[in-house]
Amino acid sequence: MEYEVGRVSGIDLEVLVELFNDAYSNYYIDVQVSPDRLRNLIEREDIHVDNSFVAYEGRRPVGVVFLGIRGRRGYICGMGVRQSRQRRGIGELLMRRALDEAGRLGLDSVQLEVVEANSRAIALYSKLGFVSIRDLGLWERNEPAPWEEPAGPADAVGAALSGARVGALRLACVLPLVDAFNEIRPCWQNEALSLAKLSDRFVGYVAQLSSSAAAYIVFGDSPSGLYIADFAASSRLGAAERQTLCETLLSAVDRGVPRVAARAFNIPLGGYQEAALRARRFDLTLTQQEMVLCLRWR
Repeated sequence: MEYEVGRVSGIDLEVLVELFNDAYSNYYIDVQVSPDRLRNLIEREDIHVDNSFVAYEGRRPVGVVFLGIRGRRGYICGMGVRQSRQRRGIGELLMRRALDEAGRLGLDSVQLEVVEANSRAIALYSKLGFVSIRDLGLWERNEPAPWEEPAGPADAVGAALSGARVGALRLACVLPLVDAFNEIRPCWQNEALSLAKLSDRFVGYVAQLSSSAAAYIVFGDSPSGLYIADFAASSRLGAAERQTLCETLLSAVDRGVPRVAARAFNIPLGGYQEAALRARRFDLTLTQQEMVLCLRWR
């Protein structure tokens, strides 16, 4: 079967929503969208509809790939094929077209996240040259938060952080810390550029040591519970200090917004951030791999 490929900008929004929801109807997490939610996703993640593609079987759209662009970086913000048309090479066709487009635009790299259990997708991305750089976790807590104050792993740590002060700041004042405190920038959805577009929904807390910012957290409240968008501590501190400060911020959020249900998406595994979430009784519910393809070397 020959499939034609067109640009997302040439398809009706309602048709695109139906295609997206079909492609993700049996996904590992709920990602069903409405027209408004898809518009918001396109705007928030800097998806360029003129550089994103739809595959057609005759006149029927059967697959889609979204390409986000920030500077010289690209991002695959979703690639899906209708349930009835999977395993026919459509996903690879769309990915190759998106990567060709990224090369034509002169991008340095393209990144994506993929659920660790999705072995077929990982095999495809590896075939195309993507390499995994880290694991990210989706976390949930469905019980009352612990109310005890965080304790440092050692007395020296607790003493060093005893003067930490936590306060709320305008999100615009918190976002510069996202790049400053993360050795590897957060995943695409948690980058400062994404969070800034949700400033009306998110609140920022900062922990200060000796009048200098030492850790931050960005969070929001919703009918489904508390949402932790991102948090990190200064890389000038040790791992134990960073963990304790992040526990302090998570505890402050729990006191300020007491909710039984809480979630945190795409937080890196294997470090102080994971340890802080576990200490606050969050459970790991899903693991994703963050993968990157370098298109050119500087």
